[in-house]
Amino acid sequence: MKFDTIIIGGGLSGLTCGIALAKAGQNVAVVSAGQSNLHFSSGSLDLVGYKDGQEVKNPLEAIGQMPETHPYHKISNPDILANQARKLLEEAGIKMEGDNHQNHYRLSPVGKLIPAWLTMDGLFTVNSAEELKGKHICIGNITGFLDFPVPYLADALREYGAEVELCTATTPLLEHARQSPSEMRATNIANYLADDENVQEVAGALKKVLPANIDLLLLPAVLGIANDHAATLLQKVMPAETKFVATMPPSVPGTRMQTLLRQYLQKLGGTFIPNDTVIKGDIENGKVVRVYTENLVEMPLEANNFVLAGGSFLDGGMASNYDGIFEPIFHLDVDGSNKRTDWTADKVFDQQPYQSYGVKTDSLFLVSKDSNVLNNVYAIGAILSGNDPRMATSTGIDLLTALSVASSITNK
Repeated sequence: MKFDTIIIGGGLSGLTCGIALAKAGQNVAVVSAGQSNLHFSSGSLDLVGYKDGQEVKNPLEAIGQMPETHPYHKISNPDILANQARKLLEEAGIKMEGDNHQNHYRLSPVGKLIPAWLTMDGLFTVNSAEELKGKHICIGNITGFLDFPVPYLADALREYGAEVELCTATTPLLEHARQSPSEMRATNIANYLADDENVQEVAGALKKVLPANIDLLLLPAVLGIANDHAATLLQKVMPAETKFVATMPPSVPGTRMQTLLRQYLQKLGGTFIPNDTVIKGDIENGKVVRVYTENLVEMPLEANNFVLAGGSFLDGGMASNYDGIFEPIFHLDVDGSNKRTDWTADKVFDQQPYQSYGVKTDSLFLVSKDSNVLNNVYAIGAILSGNDPRMATSTGIDLLTALSVASSITNK
């Protein structure tokens, strides 16, 4: 099978790059090994959250202060790309709130306010912790749902100055799900509540236990795998302002984002190859000409360009053994030490060096092998070297490098 571009990795960076290329008229294939990190997502995206341990107010300003080793340093137009990213998400049906020049705060499942760039519509956000002082909040939950740690959330909100009450509700349908603990997960509950009638039934149960005169009802984000219809319906029928908070994984907002991006890629004519892994490729005259997957060993995939978007060590985009670290498909040049004692720091909260390891790239994100640039192979997202997870830049790197590489390919 022949394509204009093959993208290896079906997460946020791979799908974004694929969509941008498909919009430009390219015949694109995205090979996805399975669930991506979006299934663990909070529903928020970051450009820069922290710098030198301090919260960042203006993420675009912080991007301009990144060290030369950081992937952002290779991007000359971050503001333009950030706007393009938001537009692409909206075109895919993912409604986001946020500002390129001003971080807001999302609420973590345990109640910590965390700086964010964009957050999915319907999730709870504030511009400042001061907004919580004196606010009368009810935290509602489904009886028996344990992936929403209400006590931690309530204590944290009280520390921010809010007045907090708790309530729980259930329905016969949800009570049936509770009989099996494996069914009482956020994504399973979302499937149960995909029907409008079931959403209305949950709303009725909540109204019976809802305290009077509250300013805000916070609920676990367990509505809307494929779209925001169910969540929006519940918000409309509740008597108080209602917002959602991301639960412990699996994440319904993240799964929705993954689903909508994949559907948009396919709507544009892109090919999505699920549950398959690229295992090797053929290099001829300084270029990759074809790759082979576990399921299509006898049917290589050919393309003019290839994009590595398979993530870092956790996702299999990078690997290690007793001999060192390596990129497992093409065995590309990497930044990082092969001395195992250099991989980690002694203190768990210090920067762990291995988290910044990744493939080497030039200013256009082209990779190299044996110090020779491969002129049709790019790398984007978490597989790039130089990232520091403590800065909360990962999703921004995914989006901005994906769009930067898509532009380079279409302008060849």
